Amino acid sequence: MDVGHYLARPGATSARGITEFDYNHSLAAVVAARLQAEGGTVSLIGQRGEMAELRERTREAEAGGARFFLSIHHDSVKEEALRPWVWQGQARHYAEGFTGFSLFVSRLNPYPVESIACASAIGAHLRQAGLAVATHHGVSSSGVLRPWADADNGVYFYDNLVVLKTASMPAVLLEAGVIVDRDEELALATPARRALTAEAVAQGLRACGMFDTAANPPAAGGSKPPGTGNP
Repeated sequence: MDVGHYLARPGATSARGITEFDYNHSLAAVVAARLQAEGGTVSLIGQRGEMAELRERTREAEAGGARFFLSIHHDSVKEEALRPWVWQGQARHYAEGFTGFSLFVSRLNPYPVESIACASAIGAHLRQAGLAVATHHGVSSSGVLRPWADADNGVYFYDNLVVLKTASMPAVLLEAGVIVDRDEELALATPARRALTAEAVAQGLRACGMFDTAANPPAAGGSKPPGTGNP
């Protein structure tokens, strides 16, 4: 399990000034504990905040024999959507109208079908728990529409995300919620929300077969999603 970002470049900043890395670190610990309770073996990658090289993260997962790679993140919005405000005497920024979770997969990963299946299963369990899908990722930073892999369950294609395309096993990136939304930021910091997210991840991974120790992923390149050509 990959703890997104690192101390020197901690990702987004929440509406109240907490770094995304702090949120990622806290959630990853809860998710890891839940997966271990389910019978999984979990190795945390980047939890000390020192891992600047993205490719190093997937190399570590491969060296450890991981069957699945999950990258934990929390979301923000484009800079033009941020508004200024003051919190406890400090100038901060927030956004309104942007909430919810999202998941990302890459068609350049050697197991795109398995990645989509697991992302969809996690998203389905998050929705069943009452969480909404974030829709603001429909347009990329270059203005190009980012295609859905599974719109119902909040799964987008993001082919060039380094940790997704370089992982040698099925891989998913989870944006657990939007920390620049002032209400969602507070919810995301609660033990209850973290436990809910962890439960959805555990149930999703069980549903897509990642706890089945008798099974192994197919040969690399052996499965591709629709529209990506022949195997």
